[in-house]
Amino acid sequence: MASGGIARGRLAEERKSWRKNHPHGFVAKPETLPDGSVNLMVWRCVIPGKPGTDWEGGYFPLTLQFDDNYPTTAPSCRFPAGFFHINVYDSGVVCLSILGDVSID
Repeated sequence: MASGGIARGRLAEERKSWRKNHPHGFVAKPETLPDGSVNLMVWRCVIPGKPGTDWEGGYFPLTLQFDDNYPTTAPSCRFPAGFFHINVYDSGVVCLSILGDVSID
């Protein structure tokens, strides 16, 4: 397959599965480009705040950036800059070891 073909194929299948069945309140969809095409390598997501926490009632935007090595490598995950959470740098980059090396730029 061409570079990124495996990743794009996998993401297309995951998109189909997500559209059929996903947790209530969560949103995850590929980015739509100005020409109307879909970029499967960048997903715009919304995560609802967990009930019983300070985050309850909130909806929090997250961007997932996949590379051509997906699913072998994890996507980069980024909240808006300044998002306050113990596992999020000031830049918005999510800091979790399961995501591999991260840049805190």
